[in-house]
Amino acid sequence: MVTTKALSEYGMTGCKPISIPLEQNVKLSADEGDLVEDTTMYRRIVGSLIYKTITRPYLNYAIGVVCQFMQTPRKPHLDAVKRILRYIKHTLQCGIFYEAKNQLQVHGYTDADWASNVSNRRSTSGFMFSFGSGAISWRSKKQPTVALSSTEAEYRGAAIVACEVVWL
Repeated sequence: MVTTKALSEYGMTGCKPISIPLEQNVKLSADEGDLVEDTTMYRRIVGSLIYKTITRPYLNYAIGVVCQFMQTPRKPHLDAVKRILRYIKHTLQCGIFYEAKNQLQVHGYTDADWASNVSNRRSTSGFMFSFGSGAISWRSKKQPTVALSSTEAEYRGAAIVACEVVWL
Protein backbone atom coordinates (compact mmCIF):
# COMPACT_ATOMS: atom_id res chain seq x y z
CA MET A 1 0.00 0.00 0.00
CA VAL A 2 1.28 3.46 -0.85
CA THR A 3 1.64 5.26 2.47
CA THR A 4 4.26 7.46 4.07
CA LYS A 5 6.40 4.34 4.58
CA ALA A 6 6.10 3.39 0.92
CA LEU A 7 6.93 6.94 -0.17
CA SER A 8 10.14 6.74 1.87
CA GLU A 9 10.93 3.31 0.40
CA TYR A 10 10.72 4.76 -3.10
CA GLY A 11 12.69 7.87 -2.14
CA MET A 12 9.71 10.20 -2.50
CA THR A 13 9.29 11.59 1.05
CA GLY A 14 10.89 14.90 0.19
CA CYS A 15 9.02 15.33 -3.08
CA LYS A 16 6.84 18.31 -3.81
CA PRO A 17 3.12 17.40 -3.66
CA ILE A 18 0.97 18.14 -6.72
CA SER A 19 -2.78 18.45 -7.23
CA ILE A 20 -3.37 16.21 -10.29
CA PRO A 21 -2.04 12.66 -10.86
CA LEU A 22 -1.23 12.94 -14.59
CA GLU A 23 -0.49 15.85 -16.85
CA GLN A 24 -3.51 16.83 -18.89
CA ASN A 25 -3.62 15.11 -22.30
CA VAL A 26 -0.48 13.09 -21.56
CA LYS A 27 0.34 10.63 -24.37
CA LEU A 28 2.79 7.94 -23.28
CA SER A 29 4.27 5.72 -25.96
CA ALA A 30 5.72 2.23 -25.62
CA ASP A 31 8.87 3.09 -27.60
CA GLU A 32 9.82 6.65 -26.57
CA GLY A 33 12.55 7.36 -24.02
CA ASP A 34 15.34 5.36 -22.44
CA LEU A 35 14.60 2.00 -20.83
CA VAL A 36 14.32 1.91 -17.04
CA GLU A 37 17.29 0.08 -15.51
CA ASP A 38 15.42 -1.43 -12.54
CA THR A 39 12.19 -2.85 -14.00
CA THR A 40 11.45 -4.71 -10.76
CA MET A 41 11.23 -1.43 -8.85
CA TYR A 42 8.84 -0.01 -11.49
CA ARG A 43 6.62 -3.10 -11.23
CA ARG A 44 6.64 -2.97 -7.41
CA ILE A 45 5.59 0.68 -7.37
CA VAL A 46 2.85 0.15 -9.95
CA GLY A 47 1.66 -2.95 -8.08
CA SER A 48 1.32 -0.96 -4.88
CA LEU A 49 -0.53 1.74 -6.81
CA ILE A 50 -2.97 -0.87 -8.16
CA TYR A 51 -3.67 -1.88 -4.57
CA LYS A 52 -4.32 1.77 -3.72
CA THR A 53 -7.24 1.94 -6.19
CA ILE A 54 -9.31 -0.07 -3.70
CA THR A 55 -9.76 3.06 -1.59
CA ARG A 56 -9.08 5.64 -4.30
CA PRO A 57 -11.10 4.84 -7.42
CA TYR A 58 -10.30 8.23 -8.94
CA LEU A 59 -6.72 7.00 -9.46
CA ASN A 60 -7.91 4.15 -11.69
CA TYR A 61 -7.33 5.95 -14.97
CA ALA A 62 -3.86 7.27 -14.15
CA ILE A 63 -2.71 3.90 -12.81
CA GLY A 64 -4.25 2.13 -15.79
CA VAL A 65 -2.13 4.27 -18.10
CA VAL A 66 1.16 3.35 -16.40
CA CYS A 67 0.16 -0.33 -16.11
CA GLN A 68 0.28 -0.63 -19.90
CA PHE A 69 4.08 -0.40 -19.82
CA MET A 70 4.95 -3.05 -17.22
CA GLN A 71 6.79 -5.24 -19.74
CA THR A 72 9.35 -2.63 -20.90
CA PRO A 73 9.04 0.53 -18.81
CA ARG A 74 10.83 3.64 -20.03
CA LYS A 75 11.89 6.90 -18.39
CA PRO A 76 8.67 8.83 -19.27
CA HIS A 77 6.63 6.00 -17.75
CA LEU A 78 8.66 6.14 -14.53
CA ASP A 79 8.22 9.92 -14.48
CA ALA A 80 4.44 9.41 -14.73
CA VAL A 81 4.54 6.92 -11.83
CA LYS A 82 6.54 9.39 -9.73
CA ARG A 83 3.98 12.06 -10.55
CA ILE A 84 1.21 9.79 -9.24
CA LEU A 85 3.22 9.27 -6.04
CA ARG A 86 3.58 13.04 -5.68
CA TYR A 87 -0.19 13.35 -6.04
CA ILE A 88 -0.73 10.66 -3.39
CA LYS A 89 1.55 12.58 -1.04
CA HIS A 90 -0.72 15.58 -1.58
CA THR A 91 -3.83 13.50 -0.78
CA LEU A 92 -2.69 11.16 2.01
CA GLN A 93 -5.78 11.98 4.09
CA CYS A 94 -8.27 11.13 1.31
CA GLY A 95 -10.25 7.92 0.96
CA ILE A 96 -13.78 6.56 0.63
CA PHE A 97 -16.16 7.53 3.41
CA TYR A 98 -19.50 5.76 3.70
CA GLU A 99 -21.84 8.16 5.45
CA ALA A 100 -25.14 7.08 7.00
CA LYS A 101 -27.96 8.76 5.10
CA ASN A 102 -31.70 8.33 4.80
CA GLN A 103 -31.66 8.65 1.01
CA LEU A 104 -29.70 5.78 -0.51
CA GLN A 105 -29.62 6.16 -4.28
CA VAL A 106 -27.40 4.72 -6.96
CA HIS A 107 -25.63 7.34 -9.08
CA GLY A 108 -23.47 6.56 -12.07
CA TYR A 109 -20.96 8.49 -14.16
CA THR A 110 -19.24 7.45 -17.36
CA ASP A 111 -16.86 8.88 -19.92
CA ALA A 112 -14.78 7.72 -22.86
CA ASP A 113 -11.88 9.34 -24.66
CA TRP A 114 -11.55 8.80 -28.36
CA ALA A 115 -8.35 7.22 -29.73
CA SER A 116 -6.25 8.15 -26.71
CA ASN A 117 -3.72 5.33 -27.09
CA VAL A 118 -0.86 6.58 -29.27
CA SER A 119 0.32 3.17 -30.46
CA ASN A 120 -2.97 1.49 -31.45
CA ARG A 121 -5.53 4.39 -31.40
CA ARG A 122 -7.92 2.52 -29.10
CA SER A 123 -10.21 4.51 -26.82
CA THR A 124 -10.48 4.23 -23.04
CA SER A 125 -13.83 3.96 -21.24
CA GLY A 126 -14.46 4.49 -17.59
CA PHE A 127 -17.33 4.53 -15.13
CA MET A 128 -18.07 4.93 -11.45
CA PHE A 129 -21.21 4.08 -9.48
CA SER A 130 -21.95 5.26 -5.98
CA PHE A 131 -24.56 4.16 -3.48
CA GLY A 132 -25.27 6.85 -0.95
CA SER A 133 -21.99 8.61 -0.23
CA GLY A 134 -19.44 6.00 -1.33
CA ALA A 135 -18.26 4.38 -4.53
CA ILE A 136 -19.37 0.78 -5.02
CA SER A 137 -18.21 -0.02 -8.55
CA TRP A 138 -15.70 1.55 -10.93
CA ARG A 139 -13.53 0.67 -13.89
CA SER A 140 -11.29 2.24 -16.49
CA LYS A 141 -10.37 0.04 -19.43
CA LYS A 142 -9.13 0.25 -22.98
CA GLN A 143 -11.86 -0.59 -25.49
CA PRO A 144 -11.30 -3.85 -27.43
CA THR A 145 -11.62 -2.29 -30.90
CA VAL A 146 -10.79 1.01 -32.56
CA ALA A 147 -13.67 3.50 -32.61
CA LEU A 148 -14.08 5.51 -35.81
CA SER A 149 -15.57 8.55 -34.05
CA SER A 150 -15.93 10.04 -30.59
CA THR A 151 -19.65 9.17 -30.74
CA GLU A 152 -18.81 5.52 -31.33
CA ALA A 153 -16.32 5.53 -28.43
CA GLU A 154 -18.95 7.06 -26.12
CA TYR A 155 -21.57 4.58 -27.35
CA ARG A 156 -19.31 1.61 -26.59
CA GLY A 157 -18.57 3.07 -23.16
CA ALA A 158 -22.31 3.45 -22.54
CA ALA A 159 -22.87 -0.18 -23.54
CA ILE A 160 -20.30 -1.30 -20.94
CA VAL A 161 -22.05 0.86 -18.32
CA ALA A 162 -25.45 -0.61 -19.26
CA CYS A 163 -24.07 -4.10 -18.54
CA GLU A 164 -22.81 -2.91 -15.15
CA VAL A 165 -26.18 -1.31 -14.33
CA VAL A 166 -27.98 -4.57 -15.09
CA TRP A 167 -25.51 -6.41 -12.89
CA LEU A 168 -25.94 -3.93 -10.03
